[in-house]
Amino acid sequence: MSAILHLGQRQQALLTVLLHHRNGLTIDELAGLLEISRNAINQHLSSLSASGFIQSALLHSTGGRPGKVYTLTPNGLELFPRHYALLASTLLAWLKKNLGEKELESCLTELGRQFALEFTGRVDRHQAQTDKVNEVAAILRELGYDTDVTRNSEFYAEITANNCVYHRIAEQCHKVCALDLSLLTSLLNADITHKTCIVKGGKSCCFGVLAKTSPCSANRL
Repeated sequence: MSAILHLGQRQQALLTVLLHHRNGLTIDELAGLLEISRNAINQHLSSLSASGFIQSALLHSTGGRPGKVYTLTPNGLELFPRHYALLASTLLAWLKKNLGEKELESCLTELGRQFALEFTGRVDRHQAQTDKVNEVAAILRELGYDTDVTRNSEFYAEITANNCVYHRIAEQCHKVCALDLSLLTSLLNADITHKTCIVKGGKSCCFGVLAKTSPCSANRL
């Protein structure tokens, strides 16, 4: 289901109008197109701005005070349906066919390392490994995973994801798991053991975090 469907009908309509007018619209223009009052438009704009879906910029006019024009933010654009899964599965199939499975796994591992660079600063600001693990779990939640952190005698910590954001793609090619393993290994500078995997029949994807190592490596099932 598209994320925009979780919003009210008026807000959906406002966002859709802005999608069709990428250069932006004023409050008066929005009120006219949606046939609702300026006060109602202001309320919706305030809510959508707070959610990070729209942004405003000054519109300079030839006379009087400059007004504002409203446009969608990148997050606002992401509310509308996009076929990332189709593109990703097509690319994955092409890579697997032309590179082979070992080269594909190496490619996904490198992508995981590159992906980790986006979040390294957030993790490295923590000194304690416990805090690093909790930060990584928070990052995963931001990426769409439903994650929990637990501890037992076998591992320093376990990060459990109750869903797989690559589920459809991973069903076609289990090598996709190499990306998550590489991401976690790079962020935590630790050995990661993939204990259970959803696409391999597990109830969740569970990653055991072992002691710090250098250089770091990932152990796969």
